[in-house]
Amino acid sequence: MEIRLASKIGFCYGVERAYEKALELAKDNKKVYIFGDLVHNNEVKKELMSKDINFFYSLKELPQDSKESICIIRAHGIPKKDKKFLNEHFYKTIDLTCPIVEKVFNYAREMQQKGYFIVAYGKKEHAEMIGLKGNIDENKIEIIKEPIPFKHNKICIITQTTMDYHNFKNFASNIAQISEYNELIIKDTICYETKIRENEAKDIAIWAEFVIIIGGKHSSNTRKLYEISKKYNENSIHIDSVSELKEINLSKFEKIGILTGTSTPNKSINEVIEFLRRGF
Repeated sequence: MEIRLASKIGFCYGVERAYEKALELAKDNKKVYIFGDLVHNNEVKKELMSKDINFFYSLKELPQDSKESICIIRAHGIPKKDKKFLNEHFYKTIDLTCPIVEKVFNYAREMQQKGYFIVAYGKKEHAEMIGLKGNIDENKIEIIKEPIPFKHNKICIITQTTMDYHNFKNFASNIAQISEYNELIIKDTICYETKIRENEAKDIAIWAEFVIIIGGKHSSNTRKLYEISKKYNENSIHIDSVSELKEINLSKFEKIGILTGTSTPNKSINEVIEFLRRGF
């Protein structure tokens, strides 16, 4: 059996940075909380909790010992009013918003200051988009996945960093055709690593007889890799852990490809590779 592993696997830079910082703080015997899930991956959450790193999900239900604890803001970013609240209620707040995401927030803010209405291609309920909206003028942005007509003097179209590039191009083109404006700017704000992983997903899906996509079932970017792979290879499966492979007859496949989302830990990847090399 031949196994082909994508060149970009495991955590992306933003997730790795937040993950390592959380472990570093916990190692220093500090009480650490993370606001929301660090990533959409149950294995990562279990590991962090085993290091006495805990999670909370509502500003209305803060940990009782918040004033003596450190709060980590995850890579997706949060609204500025929420950050202010955390600063006031925790001993210390550490903002680990991914620099690439932070750059999108800053760009959107600058364009609004120049008179542009922001149209963001993304999911309203996604943490990054909630963070974006909460860091700029909420009255001058629309977050949508399907094109609708707009009527503004200046329009700037951007995208959630984890969205599909091909779909973003089509979205922006449609908005341009059906909207009324005097000035239009289309800015590709997709994370470069996301693009690399998407391109590899297609290449590996075409090459392989069977493709394994490893990552949390609620991970947006992992699901996207699965969708791309499935488009080119029907024998594609999205798994959270190696246990999901044990009921599948893999002996008939000579070429197996492996892709991972940006929130997938090395431990999960290594377990799958070891399982395949052992002959299931």
